[in-house]
Amino acid sequence: MALVVGGPLLAVAVSGPAAAAPAPAAVPSLEYAIESRLYEMLNTTLHAGADANLRWLVRNVAARQVDGDTEALLSSVIAEAEASGMVDTGVWWWRDLKDQVANFVVDGFQYEPQIYIPNQDDGVYTTDRVEMAVRPADESAETAQSYWFDTDLSVAPLNIIDEAYVETYEVWVLSVHERADYGGATMVGSADTAAGPAVQAGPVFNALACNPTGIRNNRGDEYMHVWKTDSRSTFGTFLGGKREMRLVVISRSGQVANVYFPKVKRKHITTWQIVDRFLTTWDKAVWGDALGFQWYEVNGGKSTSHSVSYTVPNGGPTLTTTVTTQERDSDGGMMHVLHTDSTYKEYNTGKVQFQMCSVGGDGGTGIDNLACGALAAASSTYAWEGYSPARATDCDANTALGGSHSWANSSGVFPPTNPQWLQVDMGVNKTFSRMVLYTSQGYPIRDFDVQVWNGTTFLTVGGTRGNTNTSVEIRFGSAQTTRLVRVIGIHGPNHQPGFVRVNEVELYAA
Repeated sequence: MALVVGGPLLAVAVSGPAAAAPAPAAVPSLEYAIESRLYEMLNTTLHAGADANLRWLVRNVAARQVDGDTEALLSSVIAEAEASGMVDTGVWWWRDLKDQVANFVVDGFQYEPQIYIPNQDDGVYTTDRVEMAVRPADESAETAQSYWFDTDLSVAPLNIIDEAYVETYEVWVLSVHERADYGGATMVGSADTAAGPAVQAGPVFNALACNPTGIRNNRGDEYMHVWKTDSRSTFGTFLGGKREMRLVVISRSGQVANVYFPKVKRKHITTWQIVDRFLTTWDKAVWGDALGFQWYEVNGGKSTSHSVSYTVPNGGPTLTTTVTTQERDSDGGMMHVLHTDSTYKEYNTGKVQFQMCSVGGDGGTGIDNLACGALAAASSTYAWEGYSPARATDCDANTALGGSHSWANSSGVFPPTNPQWLQVDMGVNKTFSRMVLYTSQGYPIRDFDVQVWNGTTFLTVGGTRGNTNTSVEIRFGSAQTTRLVRVIGIHGPNHQPGFVRVNEVELYAA
């Protein structure tokens, strides 16, 4: 028998989609089909919420934020409940719930039903009475009907809820999981834990030393600095969970970078999100003078491919590529970035605002230190106090003693009989004529060589002996063009010869 539930906004039959309200033309029919299937699950899911043990389990699973959000896949809840014996697996509503979860197929795609608890991690007020809503098909919806079990254990309307309501009171939202297809990479926080073929990996900084003039140099490193949206409603309803943004960067010759950004709560999406994510080294000979920045918000569904084409205004090039997205992803718009644009410029696709950051490069303006932000490695590293090769390319020439500013070799390797090296990797070949090496106050490197990679081996191109200065400038006899540079630490200070320290490596075109 069909149990009909409803309120001022909506009336649907729990047992099937036939009574669903007609879909406005602006809302895809797929979203209404998913919404109708979710309403079919309302009765059985409220039964689960009426069980004290299952209430605890749902909240516990959601609190783990396994996929970066306060949501509990019903398949996980079912598996854990049965494994622990906390539920009567023979009761009718449990059998129905399992069947609904296992067979949640819409338009040939298997979705994963879940319970999303907005703001659970912000300490919403909870009770023993579960209040439940269904994620609206209409992403512009600012209110929704919630339901509960009345005294007769019948589904009944409870409240008309809005965003302010779910920021205070616990509401369980029936929805489908928006698992992002990261192309083999998983995003955690603001760093890649695995680099798949579809994700451009690279260094991530909390504070970049962007070229202070705002001028890009050729072959400088390009970063997405900050982004935000104009409105909380840009990418969906307040019951839609966190926003997962994706950026595809294209040039005249195809895709340059494909990057996913961390999940952001809807209530925070209108404030600048500082990401400082590496995109590419902008070599104009490879990428040209213009890049297109195509944004998406990831919602899941079938994989689909489509062509993206954008013509830069005022006689600029046409940028074209084929992008694979998921069927329910939202288009965030595209905007072009010119190499001649100031990096202080704010861009707006109509949905997403963003600002870039450029670091280093071959030009004569801005920060000309080609090693700033480069990747660093070493033959060994002292294991205590935070010493790291990355200290030598963090764009900070502080010469204070200690691991917070410096790299030092491991104990027991004993230069000078076993020289230790620090390597700077600029990502692409760059041309420079001098190096400035900063070491630690009171502990300068006495003897070191500078080597460059010629494609086959490392060649010594400079160095010094008997140094007692905190900073040393090395001018090379001719300009060097290479990707990799090594400082070969041969001898530490006379009072500690077994340790060589480097606080910063700087490389300059002139």
